[in-house]
Amino acid sequence: MKDFNRSARSRFMLGGAIAALGMAATPAFAADYLQTTDAAAAPAETSPEIIVTAQKRREALDKVPISIAAVSSEQLEKRNISQVLDLPQTVPALRVNYAGTFVLPTIRGVGSIVALPGLTQNIATYVDGFYVPAPSSSNFDLVNVASINVLKGPQGTLFGANSTGGAIQINTKAPSFDTSVLFRVGYSSYDTVSSAFYGTTGLGDKAAIDLAASYETSDGYVRNIVTGNNHVAAYDKYSIRTKLLLEPVEGVKFTLGYEHNFSDDPISQMVVPRDGITLGALDPTVQLSYDSPKRVALDNPGYARFKTDAFMLTSQFDFGFATLTSYTQYRKESTNQGLDYDASPAPINFSFWTVRDKTFTEEVNLSSNGDGRLKWTTGLFLLDYKNSYDFNTHLYAFGIDLDVFETRNHTKSWGGFADATYELLDNLFLTGGIRYTEDKPSLDFDLQAFGLTGAGSAKFHNTSVRGVARYQLTPRSNVYASYSQGYRSGGLPGSAFSTIPVKPEKIDAFELGYKNAEGPLNLNLAAFYYNYRDIQVTSYGAGGQSFTVNAAAAHIYGLDGDLTYAFSPDFSVTLAGTYTHAKYTDFPNALGRYLDPTDTNPDHPFLGAFQVDASGKRVERTPSFAGSVSANYGFDLAGGHMALSGNVFYTGSYFFDPAHQLKQPTYTLVNLRATWTDPSDHLDLAIFGKNITNAKYYVANFVDPYSARARFGQPAIFGGSISYRY
Repeated sequence: MKDFNRSARSRFMLGGAIAALGMAATPAFAADYLQTTDAAAAPAETSPEIIVTAQKRREALDKVPISIAAVSSEQLEKRNISQVLDLPQTVPALRVNYAGTFVLPTIRGVGSIVALPGLTQNIATYVDGFYVPAPSSSNFDLVNVASINVLKGPQGTLFGANSTGGAIQINTKAPSFDTSVLFRVGYSSYDTVSSAFYGTTGLGDKAAIDLAASYETSDGYVRNIVTGNNHVAAYDKYSIRTKLLLEPVEGVKFTLGYEHNFSDDPISQMVVPRDGITLGALDPTVQLSYDSPKRVALDNPGYARFKTDAFMLTSQFDFGFATLTSYTQYRKESTNQGLDYDASPAPINFSFWTVRDKTFTEEVNLSSNGDGRLKWTTGLFLLDYKNSYDFNTHLYAFGIDLDVFETRNHTKSWGGFADATYELLDNLFLTGGIRYTEDKPSLDFDLQAFGLTGAGSAKFHNTSVRGVARYQLTPRSNVYASYSQGYRSGGLPGSAFSTIPVKPEKIDAFELGYKNAEGPLNLNLAAFYYNYRDIQVTSYGAGGQSFTVNAAAAHIYGLDGDLTYAFSPDFSVTLAGTYTHAKYTDFPNALGRYLDPTDTNPDHPFLGAFQVDASGKRVERTPSFAGSVSANYGFDLAGGHMALSGNVFYTGSYFFDPAHQLKQPTYTLVNLRATWTDPSDHLDLAIFGKNITNAKYYVANFVDPYSARARFGQPAIFGGSISYRY
């Protein structure tokens, strides 16, 4: 492996050289007619045109001046990407970690450091155009997905608050008037049985419907050495999603959707005390386990149950000169969890809690039609988000459960935006956008254990802008320069029991990019620089208390890109990588903890807090380099077609905390897949392996007064599936 810790200057020189070579290789002409096709079916002479909605209107990916990683359903399957946690393996600029069942995504060094009720994410997640604010709602399997687009960099103008680092767009399949059915069953390691169904059909000439359903059950791969339970992480989960498409008259379209998800999966609570750091270690008779993803040593292993119901309505009206689109959503989620906080067999702390979320959103966009020099989009967004958090703990000394606290957060938000692109000269496009946002969070809490109550509210407003210059070198290649702003809403963190609001985060981003989709080559390169300030962090305060405050600023710069080359219709290779230099410029009051149980200094209590100056330290969950290589090769076999695919993902080391006490070493994940399709193209037989080298790595690390808890990623998994479609 090459040394990727060379200077930033040499990396920018290398990136510039690659960009120059890419532009020099751009043909002087392109086909007058571009046909949208599936990547696997495209001839090697032309790259398929990929359509995205990154600017709130349908456009070709290679003409959008935003750094975007677009992944199709076929690519997800070939690379064995089956859940949100796996996405970084094909999008190296993205990092996904967890705090319990809460998803903590990071893009280019910008991500959520704290996961508390009342505080939002700063990577916005959208499913079929609908904003999903609850952090636990992003923790789902990728079933019935048509494509995923990861928008890198602030998207504050088009996507509003809480897209400081970017946005993840998940698009599911749409109903079709043509009847089709897909059924799949699979079996893999640890007695994992999965099944999935998708069907769609027309209901006359003005309506169509679809149904997607999936179910998975497993014995799990974790053994509790305390109780001898070999299936302590056994799980069951299922999902149902359906859409009804109505086209009553020409130019009018309604899509009514419903989804239900349920998961009883305790894997998020299968924690170990990292390096044996736990209060339980103070008892020499306690047996610990912390070096294997397949073992835990817990007196109470915990649980995690999640349920969501969502109703969605998309309404479209084509007025000729413009199209009006309305997104109306009501979403209800609940999460019940229990966790052994000391991550050991010692009877110290077992806590359990319930989180409930209710979300109503309405977004209305009006976008111009036609191919004139001016294209524009304007819109209005409304949000009403309610969250309740009920936290309890078991007192082992008394054998009773204690109600500790309950918080209720309510956020109302609205925003309006306008964005326009004008072709000033032939092939020279200028884009400008502006968005105004107003947020009104409120909180009331009941600290039941101490008989204290409180309530408070706040109001924040923000204006974000962006400007872009794009020059179209050929019909399918361009260079662009952009400036954009991002905004993460402030709030009142529920479990902090304070009515002092946390202010919004803000970011200014500069980006230079190059895109080329000519011939068999698809190349995307970007260089970026961020000024990131008022970062919401956990800070050390007087008396050793920790507080969530705006206590940090960071400068971030780097390079990222991806290259796909189709040598033939059946052989293609994709390279993707990102270099990120992300350091705090001002973070004097970071929180650290004493982690040595043998330290006898009375001023260094084991797992007690102390102040760390994190200024100059690397931002957490941000490796200097991460990259992946994917390859697909197909050939005829036994009258049918065999498709071989593989994906290798490498990440440099990074830290889970600003004090740099919890380090993740470098690791590599390797996935392989082979699929044979019968001559009728109805039957698929597949075998696969995920993490076939059985690499050990963490997906979560957290330290508090009880332990330094860690959760391992999935070990090696092998399996197969049978699919039938018509």
